[in-house]
Amino acid sequence: MPGTETRQVVEIGYGGSERLVMNMGPQHPSAHGVFRAVLTLEGETVVALDAVIGYLHRCHEKLGETLTYVQYPSIASKTDYVAAMTSELAYVSAVEQLGKVEVPRRAQYLRVIAAELQRIASHCLWLGTWCMDIGGALGGGATVFLYCIR
Repeated sequence: MPGTETRQVVEIGYGGSERLVMNMGPQHPSAHGVFRAVLTLEGETVVALDAVIGYLHRCHEKLGETLTYVQYPSIASKTDYVAAMTSELAYVSAVEQLGKVEVPRRAQYLRVIAAELQRIASHCLWLGTWCMDIGGALGGGATVFLYCIR
């Protein structure tokens, strides 16, 4: 991502009362909410955090340079693996406007219904994984997660 500064090396000198700067992450790119945190610690207390984002960049612009209008929707769908049609719908709508293509009203309704159903599924998955993150398997998070993915 342009403008995203990434620090590679952090200081490790720690003598008890000094501050320790350490990396946490980045986690695996397929995990939700991937970022790297540069933590500043005094003992076991976090006194500062520098969040480094941009690890899910998927090079859509570069891939789109070599594809035709018909080939690109398969790339656009990889933006959100749960609600893939919403990204495709945004791209296809833009291409249809550029080409002055008239879409039948029934098709427009069906597109919106499918996109909204995928959006609901995406939000349910987010809620379930969020509850797992804050509640864990023993704190009730697993119960909410299982209800959300039903």
